[in-house]
Amino acid sequence: MNTDSMAINYELGRKSWFSALYGLKAVLPGLLAMFFVAIFSNNLAGVPNPFTLQNLFAWLDGVIGPVHHQSFFQVLNSNFVWNPLLLGLIIGNVFGVPDCWKRGLSYIHMLMPLGIIMLAPHFMIGHAFKLGAAPILICTAFLFLTATMTLWISKLFKLDDRHGSIIAGGLATGDPHVCAILMPLIKAKGGQVVHSTACVIGFGLVSMFLLPVLGEWMGLTPKAMGLASVVGVGNNAQSLFAAFGSSYEAGRWATWYDVGRHVIMPAGFLYVFIVMFVRKLRRRDDETVMATRGIKSFPIWLGVFVFLWVLACLHLFKEPAHHAIFEMVKWDFSLAAGALGLSMSFREITQHGLKGVAVTAVAGVLRIVLLLAAIALCAKTGLLAA
Repeated sequence: MNTDSMAINYELGRKSWFSALYGLKAVLPGLLAMFFVAIFSNNLAGVPNPFTLQNLFAWLDGVIGPVHHQSFFQVLNSNFVWNPLLLGLIIGNVFGVPDCWKRGLSYIHMLMPLGIIMLAPHFMIGHAFKLGAAPILICTAFLFLTATMTLWISKLFKLDDRHGSIIAGGLATGDPHVCAILMPLIKAKGGQVVHSTACVIGFGLVSMFLLPVLGEWMGLTPKAMGLASVVGVGNNAQSLFAAFGSSYEAGRWATWYDVGRHVIMPAGFLYVFIVMFVRKLRRRDDETVMATRGIKSFPIWLGVFVFLWVLACLHLFKEPAHHAIFEMVKWDFSLAAGALGLSMSFREITQHGLKGVAVTAVAGVLRIVLLLAAIALCAKTGLLAA
């Protein structure tokens, strides 16, 4: 039978788009592997399982005790994405992954967009209105500035544009989760995503010690130091570590300002995607342009996310619904992160070398310098009251 007749027979026998999916027997082993990695990583809704990495890390946090009012493993970014990713990496690299799991693990490409859509009600911009005009403007301006600088610096360093885009999103928003969120949008490799996540977390660990020293040297007020920690460090526990490392009052202000950073986070990864998508459309024949390659039009599912985000900003999602949806998000991202960990070798992560680390460090330090200058100017002119 020739290829044309095979295609015709397939189209005639196809009932719906579900016909393109693998059969249950083919995907069940991989789906079960994802499921068990997820439930042994996190405390997920509906699963009363006490033997999880989350509980182990919580117990160790109790043994270690708080450091600058923060749990040690929270500072290291232990969460519903990192825990299953770590467990999956250990299982996959120590014991290996059978071929019969691979078709089920490929469902990560369906889980990621679904999880991103369900994240939308989590970002309610109205929560940031009480912060004041100057802090909101500083958070927003440095989100776009950091993303733009990082993309430009990654181009100077000749870093793969997919890798640079993932770093730009994670560093600009201050949230390593964004590295995973951008994966289906940028069409990045799993090793690039994990390497970028490690770069963002690693720079946060350095900057949370550096920023209090610089703030004290500049004589920043606790209020200014709280804002500088949130925007300059980013990641929640790490920014609070930096602020409380300066003073208790700075830590309280950082807790307040972190709301502003968090609710504008979608603007950061949407900006990175749109910039790289437009770049790809303008340079279709350039083989060095890999980011968003294969995406021919604006993804429908991303449009659904934007629509739901607008509804969330209008406060059309009530608190019980918001919390229930976020429990589903934890399930979705835990499954996807577990699949990503099982699908990857340590070599795929380490092969990207130190170029990504250098891009993150240069962009991050430049952001801190410009941020401290901007905050000092706002304080001097009275835009940021003491």
